[in-house]
Amino acid sequence: MDFTVSLTAAQICAMLGFSVGFLWGEAFSSFDQQIKYNSEWFRRLTPFQQWFVSSLLDAFHHFQYGLALMLLALTVPCPSWLPAWFNTLVLWVGWGLVVSDWKDYRNVFKRLGLSLKESAEG
Repeated sequence: MDFTVSLTAAQICAMLGFSVGFLWGEAFSSFDQQIKYNSEWFRRLTPFQQWFVSSLLDAFHHFQYGLALMLLALTVPCPSWLPAWFNTLVLWVGWGLVVSDWKDYRNVFKRLGLSLKESAEG
């Protein structure tokens, strides 16, 4: 039985990049949650210190890193010493980070007393 998969370099970059970005994002989210909700160290902090650490973790989300990677991939030419598909890979890693972090952003907005309106379509 023959089984052939025909993928372009761009398709492979998209799948690999997105999956790496998404899984990195999930690892970052897990680390963030462990610090804020399961860490004995965090519980021993004063309320102000807890607020400060939580604010830092909320402010430096991988959402921003993903957008920065996407911006770089779209605006900075790929150096000649890297393969031509490198920027495509970086773009998709960034997109994976952005998608992974969306649920965390919803939690941050909720914690701050802000709301995100759901669209009528979804």
